[in-house]
Amino acid sequence: MGGKKRRRAERERPTIHPRNRYSEKPPDFRVLASIYPSFEHFVFYSNDGRPRIDWTDFNATRELTRVLLHHDHGLQWWIPDGQLCPTVPNRLNYIHWIEDLLASNVVPKCNGGGDKVRGFDIGTGVNCIYPLLGSSLLGWSFVGSDVTDVAVEWAERNVGSNPHLSDLIEIRRAGSACISCSADGKSSSGGRDSESKNGYYGPLVLDGVVKDGEHFDFCMCNPPFFENMDEAGLNPKTSCGGTSEEMVCPGGEKAFITRIIEDSVVLKQSFR
Repeated sequence: MGGKKRRRAERERPTIHPRNRYSEKPPDFRVLASIYPSFEHFVFYSNDGRPRIDWTDFNATRELTRVLLHHDHGLQWWIPDGQLCPTVPNRLNYIHWIEDLLASNVVPKCNGGGDKVRGFDIGTGVNCIYPLLGSSLLGWSFVGSDVTDVAVEWAERNVGSNPHLSDLIEIRRAGSACISCSADGKSSSGGRDSESKNGYYGPLVLDGVVKDGEHFDFCMCNPPFFENMDEAGLNPKTSCGGTSEEMVCPGGEKAFITRIIEDSVVLKQSFR
């Protein structure tokens, strides 16, 4: 029985990229607590002596992210209450997966520009996590876009707190002009009357945000996944925050991804 349980646990373990620094050595809460008093406040010990944190406490998850970014990546970072708080090991996976794609035969090789990689992060958020990790780990440059004042302000703060990366990361506000995109991919700039049942209606995504003559190796996004906050059904076992602007758009994930695909067709000369 014990062997079956172990095998089942191994199968259910979340996939982590082999080059992810946490793949073989997960964060050690005991060590982090001994170094960072601000994190020690959130650490408690179970009956078996293992250090833990309360994953339903937003302040605890935010402080864990802060100390991991500082301790393992040399980054200064903070976000205001209630905003979406990323987990560092998970976000590192995406950087490494993109790195693999760019090195594969799936993506056309870059015509000129040498080894310099430039990415576009749609909806970078207050946390600006992908540009910060990609630039610090691999030296990539980024444009990170967002639509709210608070997201742009705090993303710029997080970049400014890391002056060694400031030349690699630009934060850009996406235009507030709304466009609609139906489920069949046909877009328009009309009002809400042009919105289809499963269509996207919201701020500009790529087209209208990417500038003429700009070239990128990839775009990435942690998109709004839900049509409303009730649909989001936040995991009661964790607290990573998240506002409606970060998690919701009319039409949900399907409509948002459809908009990205349509914009990608228009901007096919701007991306590898």
